[in-house]
Amino acid sequence: MERMVQWLWITILLCSQAVVSAQTALPSESLKELSKSSGCTVYTFNYPSVSASGEPTVLSSALFVWTPLLKFRRDSIESLHIFCHSTITADVQRPTTTVSLSNEQTLLKGLPGRDYGSILTETANYVSRCIIVAPDYEGYGATRTVPHPYLSERLTARQVIDAATYGLALYRKEVLNNKKLPPMKSDWRSFTMGYSQGGAVSLATHRYIEEEGLADKLHFQGSLCGDGPYDLLTTLRYYIEDDGTSYSVETAHRKGIITMPVVVPLIVKGMFDSYPEMAQYGMEDYLSQQLIDTGVLDWIDSKKYDTGHISQMWYKQLQEGLDASDRHYTPEQMGELFESPEEGMLWGNLDKMFTPEAYEYISDASHFDAVPGEASGAFEAIHRALADNSLVTGWEPQHRIQFFHSKRDMVVPYGNYLSFRDAHSYGEGDLFRVNDTFSNGDHVDAGIDFLVELLTFKSYAKCFNWICEGPSTVIDNVQRPKDNGQYSSVNGQWSDGWYTLDGRRLTTKPTAKGVYICNGRKVAVQ
Repeated sequence: MERMVQWLWITILLCSQAVVSAQTALPSESLKELSKSSGCTVYTFNYPSVSASGEPTVLSSALFVWTPLLKFRRDSIESLHIFCHSTITADVQRPTTTVSLSNEQTLLKGLPGRDYGSILTETANYVSRCIIVAPDYEGYGATRTVPHPYLSERLTARQVIDAATYGLALYRKEVLNNKKLPPMKSDWRSFTMGYSQGGAVSLATHRYIEEEGLADKLHFQGSLCGDGPYDLLTTLRYYIEDDGTSYSVETAHRKGIITMPVVVPLIVKGMFDSYPEMAQYGMEDYLSQQLIDTGVLDWIDSKKYDTGHISQMWYKQLQEGLDASDRHYTPEQMGELFESPEEGMLWGNLDKMFTPEAYEYISDASHFDAVPGEASGAFEAIHRALADNSLVTGWEPQHRIQFFHSKRDMVVPYGNYLSFRDAHSYGEGDLFRVNDTFSNGDHVDAGIDFLVELLTFKSYAKCFNWICEGPSTVIDNVQRPKDNGQYSSVNGQWSDGWYTLDGRRLTTKPTAKGVYICNGRKVAVQ
């Protein structure tokens, strides 16, 4: 509880800062220095990308650089970390903020050049001698006046990669003019990493890199993903069905409860802001009038309040009641929408947060046996949107993924990892693995543990080493036939030759770097 209070105080202080009015942004021609500390210089830049509407836009990003106090000729940047930030609702929480109380920004400032002593020196070099690109995401920073397309994974991944490639080019340009900055090493490596929303965006960016053939250009190695909502339908089913005993641990969760209520309007609004199929419907088709009357949609649009502040405003309504237009809700009526298991803590009752029709739809497990073939109604439309954001199916990873998930996370449940594992069971322990003991905390505490461990390097050195080793060649669950032919994962048949992971047969042995299938085995071509 003490750590939660500390976290809330930090977020309250963040939100007390003034939000700078938005200006029309242009792509940067050079990096702009934001701050400098021991061993790290922070820059900002604007970069061209594509918006949720499909139109050209200019977004903003931070870039953190290892800047040794005494630069030697042999010093060089050994890695690019593509950092995807967690859920924010206040603009001052963005990576390009000038407020120094952000937990994630503290991590990013502390990682470059960090001295890890004698702990795996080689790893420490390529982890800490780095540049970190940390985009604000659409809806924050340079585009703070437009909606943030929350958990629109393909779009955000595209925007993140645009930041990484543009920022890398600007950094190389900066090196030519600033002799104190180390150049990129010829064999530099890149990783994606993040927690919560950032964990999902990290995995989505991993997928985007592979699907767009950018792995060689970015010297891509793999990802570190913490407690990410990779499967929103699995997450929703957990809220509806879990009685506090899932995943062989006990939690305070109960059926029909959400322990971080702001997640519901964030997700629904995020789907509205990025999926045309939902344009013919309204928020009132999904969210109850009482929830809308609290003002939460305006709070989110304002970008003034972080999630802790929003929870506090709801808690005040729970205590005092609510007047909205010509509607009045007593504290007892607000108690049907929210409950407070501890003083200051707020949980939401899903049957009151959603409309009765929406709650009836999501409560029926049979609706989730298959994704609707078309958006025949409001609920089918959002069902399709949620399914389309799944990072679990539809691709076969080619680079390693280190997952971190707390089994006691009641906001982003452990089932998100299990869904990924079940869809790629052949690769567990080889292509991906999970650390589910790094934290025994709920979502916020687990996030603090994730960031602290990365900064203190307690266990992450071995993770980076494991990622860089690359996947081994054996497909564990595939039995090779006696003729030693080639197995295609697409049609389940054996034949001769080399294949890509999606089943396309190649005419000759591939020369491009990547992972292929040959003789029933995954083979990494370097």
